[in-house]
Amino acid sequence: MADVIRLMSDALANQIAAGEVIQRPASVVKELVENSVDAGADEITVNIKDAGRTLVQVIDNGCGMSPSDARMSFERHATSKIYTSDDLFCICTKGFRGEALASIAAVAEVELKTRREEDSIGTQIIINGSQFVGQNPVSTTVGTNFSVKNLFFNVPARRKFLKANSTELQHIITEFQRIVLTHPSISFSLYHNGTLIYNLPQSNIKQRIINVFGKNLNQELIPVEIDTSIVKITGFTGKPTATKKRSDKEYFFVNNRFMKSQYFHKAVALAYENLVRPDCIPPYFLYFEVDPHSIDVNVHPTKTEINFENGSDVFRLLQAGIRETLSKSNVAPAIDFDSESDDIEVPYFPKDAPIPPMPKVNFNPFYNPFETNQSSSSGGYQQHNDDGERQRHNIDNWQQLYSGNESLTEDLSFASHESSFAPKVENRLIQIKNKYIVSPSKSGIMIIDQRRAHKRVLYQKYIEKVDANVDSVQTLLYPITLNLDVTSFAMAFDIRDEFQVVGFDIEFNEDNSIIINGIPPFLSEDSATEVINDIIDSYKEGHGNVSTSIKDILAIAAANREVIPYGKALSPEEMRQLIDSLFATNEPNFSPEGDPEIVIVGLDEIEKRFS
Repeated sequence: MADVIRLMSDALANQIAAGEVIQRPASVVKELVENSVDAGADEITVNIKDAGRTLVQVIDNGCGMSPSDARMSFERHATSKIYTSDDLFCICTKGFRGEALASIAAVAEVELKTRREEDSIGTQIIINGSQFVGQNPVSTTVGTNFSVKNLFFNVPARRKFLKANSTELQHIITEFQRIVLTHPSISFSLYHNGTLIYNLPQSNIKQRIINVFGKNLNQELIPVEIDTSIVKITGFTGKPTATKKRSDKEYFFVNNRFMKSQYFHKAVALAYENLVRPDCIPPYFLYFEVDPHSIDVNVHPTKTEINFENGSDVFRLLQAGIRETLSKSNVAPAIDFDSESDDIEVPYFPKDAPIPPMPKVNFNPFYNPFETNQSSSSGGYQQHNDDGERQRHNIDNWQQLYSGNESLTEDLSFASHESSFAPKVENRLIQIKNKYIVSPSKSGIMIIDQRRAHKRVLYQKYIEKVDANVDSVQTLLYPITLNLDVTSFAMAFDIRDEFQVVGFDIEFNEDNSIIINGIPPFLSEDSATEVINDIIDSYKEGHGNVSTSIKDILAIAAANREVIPYGKALSPEEMRQLIDSLFATNEPNFSPEGDPEIVIVGLDEIEKRFS
């Protein structure tokens, strides 16, 4: 049998590497802008066409490259940042893997123009799909001008699976934001199809955050300052009033590198415990400074996951630091452990002090509040009879407590050790923790999540109203202006036709604001902006490919505005009405989001618990 193992060509190897490093146009933006930052640029411009499909261009005024370095930069594993294995554990720069430019050149048409300050003329390099076309002298400014055209032109399968332009633009903006938030001393510009999206001058961290996400955040940010021998954490966290269910403003940075971490996110969430709803989280922008030797950033191709040597210690410091920050900002109760006041005296007993007697309470364990012949002067207490016989409860008076409930059930009863005097409780529905409704069923016990059940009922109501009022608009006497961030504005513009179909009349402005001139007839004016934000968030969460129609999203958003919260006590009649309405819907077993609403605990399971 002939040998079958052979070396891959460089072009094929580069395409495989590109599959890891270059997943979409946003990956190109990330790699090129990070290289510009590492080159020492203080001014970076990004030009995008067709959400990166046609063009991604990054221009900087950094140090530039010599002709030989420019050519060498496209070779696999070429790097100016890593020389020994020890360098991998002391990384302070952005790009370092040595595969980015080779990967980009493998799946696109690339043109590079670069010049160093000491050179009188620059160099131009053209590469198409890993095929070197040429290198020529060229007149260009100091720095680097990188143009990536027709991304994935030679990998049609990859190009076919790119999402809608609005979705790809959202990913580009996300990567752009992650970089600009760590480098406020650099001015950045972002253009899409010739339209300026961001113009960010040099500033401080807070001003950069506001410039990126809008002035609405200005009054919602609380400064954070945590300085220990293990980690230094600075930045800002949001007031409890700024919390949202879906937040796109949650950022961790480690040594000026963006990091994803559900672990540290949990620490922030715990710091806000009992201050915000459990399913909400405020915005935060937290910058970690640690010894580079104590972290490993080379654990994922996108370099967004970072391993900490002492992660559990950082977790506790972060949680405690955020709590202290909230306390100092008067948004959380504080306990002053450092008080030196002498006003508070702590009582103590001398060793020879007599032991105080135990308090005594006189009471009659046989007192029956339903006995009409008892003296009211006894104050709820009654002495024994001469023979010490216990007075029995008056069963007629007990039964009066449950009059009117006889028709509800025959399945539940409360028993006592004196069965002849045990009243039968006629109440089919029980509420547990003001969260679940419990009822007996033929096969066991049925447990219903009251909030999810109510949401299903409201969703059914609103989906019917949406279908009945298609193309109907309730014109507002006073239009509402809603300011959006860049990503939300792009998402809203992308689904503007769908907004119109369900009854919104929306006008789009160039300053990323929208004017709401009309709303669906069944929607209240007060909830219009929140519903629109919910629709945009749902669309962003699905990256432009929501599995449900905008009618469903609108109905869910409207239902979310009215659904009863956990912790609300319901009367028996309210519980009965809710359950009847639930089983009248098309799909009573699941909430509109697909979460279970009903759980049946079977008789077999109950019997196992007692075996």
